[in-house]
Amino acid sequence: MKFIKREYKKILIIALGSLIYAIGIVWFLNPSGLYSGGLTGVSQLITNTTDKYLGISLNLGLLLFILNIPIIIFGYLKMTKKFIYYSMYSVLLQSLFIGLFPIHILLENDLLSNALVGGILLGIGTGLNLRVGGSAGGVDIIFQYISFKKNITMGTLGMTLNAFIISIAGFIFGWPIAIYTIIRVILTSLVIDKVHTSYNYIKIEVITEKGEEIADLLVSRTKHGVTISKGTGAYSHKEKDILHTIISSYELNKFIMFIRAIDKEAFISVSTVKKVVGNFTKIYID
Repeated sequence: MKFIKREYKKILIIALGSLIYAIGIVWFLNPSGLYSGGLTGVSQLITNTTDKYLGISLNLGLLLFILNIPIIIFGYLKMTKKFIYYSMYSVLLQSLFIGLFPIHILLENDLLSNALVGGILLGIGTGLNLRVGGSAGGVDIIFQYISFKKNITMGTLGMTLNAFIISIAGFIFGWPIAIYTIIRVILTSLVIDKVHTSYNYIKIEVITEKGEEIADLLVSRTKHGVTISKGTGAYSHKEKDILHTIISSYELNKFIMFIRAIDKEAFISVSTVKKVVGNFTKIYID
């Protein structure tokens, strides 16, 4: 029952994140000529260019869905199924919302306001998806894969693609569009950090009477190393095991679930880590 409630909550959060993301695109960025990042930004470039030079109006949501199909297939073959299922669900909702929502220009002739509001909405929507273990789909799936295989941050990969989109948009549609899109990119990144997490790594300290059992489960399921030390509770005077490990930020909820499954009374302390030097491998948890 708890598992069902947890999954139901994730499904609702992804739906909310996808809705907020779509509103940012349809009502703020796209009508004002500003661009999202990733595959949505590429789709915007294609639709706006074909409309300007060929007089052909393509449905942005439908094009986004079509371009996502080969990437979803790649992710299904290379990454964890749960991550891809969440991403597929998000892509479907985003495509429907973007394709079916009526276009409203809420802030006419104000590129800065559209960049600010659109950037915030995209950051919230994407951050919510990442927070529950999914993604906004598109190149985020490929970036996740490259990040874990090559230890290149998603931020670096995303900025590279954004720079390409911004350059093309500026060349075709004018450099003011490029400048305000840069403002949007920076703001979106800041909001994602606040909604999701500002750090790639997290240190977990667990105080429990079942240290060996918890450590064995964590090592077998996650392949991260765990250090065990001994301590004594000042109040209970009982001997305690103290577990220390470093994990990727997105793994936190899964780690807590593993620990709680063995010891519901375990004391868990979480702290941020800005840098890790040594043998640390980012992994996926099913």
